[in-house]
Amino acid sequence: MDSEMFWYNDGHKIQLTLDKASVLISRIICPHDNDPEAACQGIVKDSCVVSYFLSRYGFDCNVGIAPVQNEMEIAWTIVGQPEYDYELCQVWVIPTSDEFFAAWIVSQQTKN
Repeated sequence: MDSEMFWYNDGHKIQLTLDKASVLISRIICPHDNDPEAACQGIVKDSCVVSYFLSRYGFDCNVGIAPVQNEMEIAWTIVGQPEYDYELCQVWVIPTSDEFFAAWIVSQQTKN
């Protein structure tokens, strides 16, 4: 069994708003809403596991650092099996503009 997590860089985005001193996730954009075969679609029909975790846990799912923008593309990974139970899983997201993530993506492309 491979213990390395796979990062999906598949077009998920978040829109952010500023509320006084707080940055809030105002919208989560899943590019796979009509694709039941997409990796982010889990146990509930038309239910994106990325949207579920971001709606429920917000920035607690974030492991990256990037300047705040109105709209940010994110990559994501999951630990667990969402086809059985979301509550037994953990989703992590990272802005694709995160300096370390961007460098890692380039290194992965040069390997292939």
